Amino acid sequence: MAGTDSPLKDLVHDFAPDFAAWLLNVDRSDIVAVHTENVELPAGKIWSDTVFLVTLRNGQTPVLHIEFQGPRSERPMPRRMLDYMSRLAQQEWGALCSVVIYVGDGAGAYDTGNHQVLCPDGAASLAWRYRVIRLWQMTAEELLSLKRPALLTLLGQTHIAQPAQVIPTAVTTISQVADYGERVRLFDAFTSLMRDEEILTMAERLIEAMDDGLMTDTPYLRRAREKGRAEGRIEGRAEGRIEGLRTVILDVLAARLKLTIPQFRRIQGRIETLSDETRLRSVLQIVILANDVAEVEAALNEKN
Repeated sequence: MAGTDSPLKDLVHDFAPDFAAWLLNVDRSDIVAVHTENVELPAGKIWSDTVFLVTLRNGQTPVLHIEFQGPRSERPMPRRMLDYMSRLAQQEWGALCSVVIYVGDGAGAYDTGNHQVLCPDGAASLAWRYRVIRLWQMTAEELLSLKRPALLTLLGQTHIAQPAQVIPTAVTTISQVADYGERVRLFDAFTSLMRDEEILTMAERLIEAMDDGLMTDTPYLRRAREKGRAEGRIEGRAEGRIEGLRTVILDVLAARLKLTIPQFRRIQGRIETLSDETRLRSVLQIVILANDVAEVEAALNEKN
C-alpha cells in the first residue's frame, strides 16, 4: 500500500467534492462545500484529507471519514474503525459516514463492514457499520459509468478486462477537463495508480498524443524524451508529435476494432497523409469513440 497511499490521499484531498458525491451516493450538484477536519484518533492524528465536513444542498452536514487499506494491516480493520468512528462520533457533528476503500488483490475480502459484539443471550451490546469498497473487485466499467474524471484515476486499481476500450475513453474524458492544473494532477494520479505495465504504457502514449505532448512526467514520457535526445531530436518537435499521433491512432484502431488487413491498410494510408496536429488529435478521438470501422472511414471521408 505504501506506493499508492500518498497518491490516493492527495487525490481525495484535491478532488474532495467528487469523492464525497460518490461515497455519500448523491449527485455532484448536491455538494455545496467540503471542508477538511483534523481529529486526534487513537492511532495518532489522522491525515486531514480523510475526514471531511460536507455541506449538502438540502442543509445536511454529514462527516465523511475515508480510510484506504491494503492487503495487510497490523491491527484488524474492524477494530481500528471502531476506534476511529467512536472518536469521531464524540465530536457531536451529527451524521457520520465512514468508508474503507481496499486497495490491492485480496484486500478486505472478508470485511462486510457490519460488526457487533454480542451479549451471552445473543443480543447486540455494541454494533458499528461502515461502507466497504474493494477496488480490486470493481470493474473498470463501473467507474466509467460514474462519468467523473477524478474517479477515473482509480481505474488502474480495478479489474480492466478490455483495456483497448476502457483506457482511451478514460484518457479522452480526463483530457476534456478545462483547468490545466487539474488535468495535470488527474493524469499524474491516473498513471501513478496504474498496476499493469502494459496498460500503463498504452495510457501514457495516449496522454502524450491527446494532450499537447509532454504534459506529465510519467516513466513513459521520460523514456520518450531520453530516446529523442539520443537520436538528436529537439524535445517537443512538431514532426515527432505528428508521427507519434499517427502511431497511437493506428494502435488504438487495431486494438479497439476488428479490421481486415485491407481495411487497416486503407485507413493507414489516409492517416499517413495527414500532417496537421489538430486534425490528427480530432481523428484520434473519432477512433476512440467509433463503434465500428465504417464509422471511422465515414468520418475520414467527411473531413477530407
